[in-house]
Amino acid sequence: MNLNKPLTRFLLKAVALYLGWHLLWYNWIEPDGTVNHYLTYHTASVAALVLNAFSDSEFRLSPFEEQNTYLFKDGTAVVLIEHGCNGLILMVLFAAFIIAFPGPWKKKVWFIPAGVLAIYIINAIRVIGLAVNHIYSKSSFDFNHKYTFTILIYGAIFYFWMVWVNRYSGINAKKVAAK
Repeated sequence: MNLNKPLTRFLLKAVALYLGWHLLWYNWIEPDGTVNHYLTYHTASVAALVLNAFSDSEFRLSPFEEQNTYLFKDGTAVVLIEHGCNGLILMVLFAAFIIAFPGPWKKKVWFIPAGVLAIYIINAIRVIGLAVNHIYSKSSFDFNHKYTFTILIYGAIFYFWMVWVNRYSGINAKKVAAK
C-alpha cells in the first residue's frame, strides 16, 4: 500500500476519524445512549408531525421513557425506529469523509452541518416512507427497508460528498484520480 497516493491517505484518514469517533462516543462521551435515544425520538417526532399534517389518521409515538421508539397509526404500531436507524452513524461518516478530503476549512465549517442537516431530513423522510409503505403495502416493507431506502440514503450521502469534491474542495478530482 502506497501511503503517498491521495486516495490511500484519504481512506486512512476517514477510517481513523470514524474509528476514533466510535471509540470516544460509545466508551466515554455517550455510553448510556441518551443522545442516541433523543435523536431517534426526534426523527420519529418529525415523521409523526408530517404524517399528521397530511393524513386524517392520528400518528403518535411511544412514550419517550420507553427504550424503543414506535410510530403508531390510530393506535397500531407501523414502524419501530431503532437507534441504529436514526442516521447518526451516517452523519459521522459524512463528516469524516469531508474532514479527510482536502479542502478549505472555511468551507468545511458550513458544509458539514449543512450535509448533516440534509441527512437528518432525508432520514425523517425515510421513516415517513416506511410508515406509508407499511400501511399500504406490508408485503414490500422488508424489501424497501433493507434495499430501497438504504440505496437512496447512501446515494444521497455519496452525492453530497461528490458535491464537496467537485465544487467546494478546490481540488481537481480528475487530476488527483489520474495520479
